Amino acid sequence: MVGVVQGGGAVQEDRARRGWGYGRSVKLAALLGAVVVLAVGCSKAAPEPTPPAQQQPQAGSKQLTIWLTGYSWQDNTPPGSSVVGEPVLHKQADGQGTFADPITVAVPGHEGKMAWQPGTKFYLPTVRRYVIVEDSGAAKQPAGTDTHLDMWIGGQDGTKQATDDCENTFTGRVPAQVDPPGNLPVMAGPIFANQKCNIPAQPADMGTYKDAGGDGSDSGGDGSGGHHGHHDSDNSDSGGN
Repeated sequence: MVGVVQGGGAVQEDRARRGWGYGRSVKLAALLGAVVVLAVGCSKAAPEPTPPAQQQPQAGSKQLTIWLTGYSWQDNTPPGSSVVGEPVLHKQADGQGTFADPITVAVPGHEGKMAWQPGTKFYLPTVRRYVIVEDSGAAKQPAGTDTHLDMWIGGQDGTKQATDDCENTFTGRVPAQVDPPGNLPVMAGPIFANQKCNIPAQPADMGTYKDAGGDGSDSGGDGSGGHHGHHDSDNSDSGGN
């Protein structure tokens, strides 16, 4: 009897052990199944990454052939001033020629009928300066050129003869870029300062205003470069109203 009881107890104990193992297996399988379901659910719920918006390419700068002249403190209108008609970055004609601080230029036309909108930037490789439209009344460009830019040179510390000589040094038919990039070589500083003209060596022959197609009447009477009297409101050839 004792042996039977012991044997039965052993059987029950063995069954209990196997039952516990079976239960553990079932629980483990259920747990694994839940993990798999959760992982699948998460993978479905996670939104797909949105591709970054593509930036529109910036319009490249346009190459021009322009008639370049200069005006100064001495021959501005009124003389002995740096008054401008369309200030944007500067309240008066100014600038260092960098991309961030371009030099003031005047363009043909007057008040809303200008050849270029105020704030338009150009790069002038012959003087290594960036310029910005902040003035009007420049003479009509001669035939064969895209436009006329009349660049402020300063000149408060110079004589009229010295500033005129400086202007004539760079006056002529030259290349230019409109809406240029900001990484082009620059010779920073005013065009005329410390009683001298601060520009690189110029091409040997840049033409004359008459040779380029100017009629002389747009140049303030002397026909030398088309840059004097650029604020004259009665200059009908420059788009004045």
